[in-house]
Amino acid sequence: MSDTDIPGRVQAELTRLRAERQVFTAEQDRLKAKLAETEHELREATASAPDEGESAAVNQKIASQQEELDVAKARLQALEAEVLLAHQQRDSLRAELKTCREERDKLRLALLDAELVVSAGVVDADVLPGGEPSADRQRLLNAERLAAEMARELDATRRTVSWRVTAPLRVVRKKMDRP
Repeated sequence: MSDTDIPGRVQAELTRLRAERQVFTAEQDRLKAKLAETEHELREATASAPDEGESAAVNQKIASQQEELDVAKARLQALEAEVLLAHQQRDSLRAELKTCREERDKLRLALLDAELVVSAGVVDADVLPGGEPSADRQRLLNAERLAAEMARELDATRRTVSWRVTAPLRVVRKKMDRP
């Protein structure tokens, strides 16, 4: 899927979601690093056996760091929830984009069919004034319509890039098949 196939509004929303995901990921990494640092400091503080005066200061520092840790954990959980929501929105937008593309393809085929009918210049016998055509006339109209459709398809095939690119190969093959 290329970005040029995505409609502008959907592409803008995807860009916004990607940017938010990067911000959330960076914030998550920062908070994880701070959590690891705080836990390391906590282990260091509890590993050393301080005296009574230092113990109160260390306990106060531990309590404040524990509060910071709790706040960081809560923020991390909130960011993870936002990332999950962004992923769900992205998946929803992708499903909607797929549906839009399928509908676009159906409409393009219907338009192509309509253009083929218009270019053929054949009007259905049911719409002609004067009633029903004979069975022979109906078969003739169907045969002409089929022949015109096949001629248009052949012409369309010959106008394609692949047909033009492989033309030299077909010439060489014809020359090789001759005695």
